[in-house]
Amino acid sequence: MGTVREVLNRVRWDRRGARGAVVLTVLAREGGVERSHEVEFASIVAILPGGVTVADGTFLPYHRIVAVRRGEEMLWGRGPR
Repeated sequence: MGTVREVLNRVRWDRRGARGAVVLTVLAREGGVERSHEVEFASIVAILPGGVTVADGTFLPYHRIVAVRRGEEMLWGRGPR
């Protein structure tokens, strides 16, 4: 499976072009409560050593990404915390 960064780079350069179907599940703190939300791979503008940057300028560190899916297929997932 590899690291989340390796998986995201594989998706980025995949010749099959199924990037639009890839979704990241990300944890974020809102009002002191940790909640998960989804980010479409298509909105990622940079895959960096410490995380990814999305189109609105938000930086998402890798430790906040808990899963990467293409449809029902799990490409990468973090174990229980």
